[in-house]
Amino acid sequence: MPEFQYEAISTTGKISAGRHKAEMVGEVEQWLAHKGLTPISISALSEEAAQGFFAIPAERPASLLEKLHGVSLDDRILFCRQMATMLDAGVAVLQALEIMAKQVDNNLLRQILAASAADIESGAGLSDSLAGHPRVFDQLFLNVVHVGEESGTLDRSFGYLATLYENEKDVQERIKAATRYPKIVISAIFIAVFILMTFVVPKFAQLFTNAKVALPLPTRLLITTSGFFADYYPAIIIFIVTLATTYHLALKYEQIVEIRDRLLLKIPIFGALAIKIYMSRFCRVFAVLTKSGVDIIKTLQLSGSALGNLVLFKALEQIAGDVEEGLDIQSSMRRLTIFPAMVVQMVAVGEESGRLGEMMDKVADYFDTETSYTIKNLATLIEPFLLLFLGVMVAFIALAIFLPMWSIMSVMR
Repeated sequence: MPEFQYEAISTTGKISAGRHKAEMVGEVEQWLAHKGLTPISISALSEEAAQGFFAIPAERPASLLEKLHGVSLDDRILFCRQMATMLDAGVAVLQALEIMAKQVDNNLLRQILAASAADIESGAGLSDSLAGHPRVFDQLFLNVVHVGEESGTLDRSFGYLATLYENEKDVQERIKAATRYPKIVISAIFIAVFILMTFVVPKFAQLFTNAKVALPLPTRLLITTSGFFADYYPAIIIFIVTLATTYHLALKYEQIVEIRDRLLLKIPIFGALAIKIYMSRFCRVFAVLTKSGVDIIKTLQLSGSALGNLVLFKALEQIAGDVEEGLDIQSSMRRLTIFPAMVVQMVAVGEESGRLGEMMDKVADYFDTETSYTIKNLATLIEPFLLLFLGVMVAFIALAIFLPMWSIMSVMR
């Protein structure tokens, strides 16, 4: 049967495009009229073009490496932003998915979108079709999409998600840029110490032994450390690998994860930065979910799960339980010391004025600014600790090498 490509406009002014099989143009016009659409253009597709118009190219299965790599934050941002744009332009969900499945570079995401398009064509909803891929689309993503489907604001839902992911990427990039210099310096120090321990110190140790000079404490410590690294480096490597493996296995236990997350919030400099990042993300997600129409209990639970910190997750679970029992959010927050006073005060204002979503957006903007300022000055804040560490290392190695040399020169005189 011939296939026609059409472009039509609805009574609300939204433009949609697609294809429909029919014997003649008149049948397509009748079909569109039945759906409440007025045709703008209708053109016949050749049999070959019809087959390839929205056909998703057959791709090889995702490799193990691609599955382990998963879907990056950049891929998610691109997917959400383009979906929001197409849906806002009136493109149907199925058509938008098929277009995205042909355009994305990530092979794993391409296969997921192709499978979701097939599910939707069979009658499933978008959130249901994506729910089978929890490693790519988390519960927050699925709930926002589901609310968009229910309320008919799917384009806004994808726009909200794109904004969330863009904010997250912006913070990650700024932290990487701010910590690049300290990472380079610390790496250079460790490389220099390794070279000294491996090639330089053993030669000096031999020289000092032959000279039969009483070695000072720093030199004895340096020689002992160098000998230990030289003699037991395979055991040291095995120990480091074992320690890293044990740590990753221990993260399966909730108590260990909670201890780690609690310590993260108390580390000097980085703990305060983490609190600001978490509060910004919490307020932003809370505002998005509130505006999307998610009920307050679910909003609190999803906001907690979106943070990736077990301590804050449990705190928000507790607040959700208190709200379910009839307590307001700000009263429950005041019981917990983990939330900054700024957040509690703005929540109180939002609850009293009935503009909680708007207030949380303002708090998120405030913490975004604070995060940006802290990250900008991160190198300055780290510099004293870095200089202290560098000074101690250089002073120790210099004393360990030059003190016995002075002793040898004294003996020779």
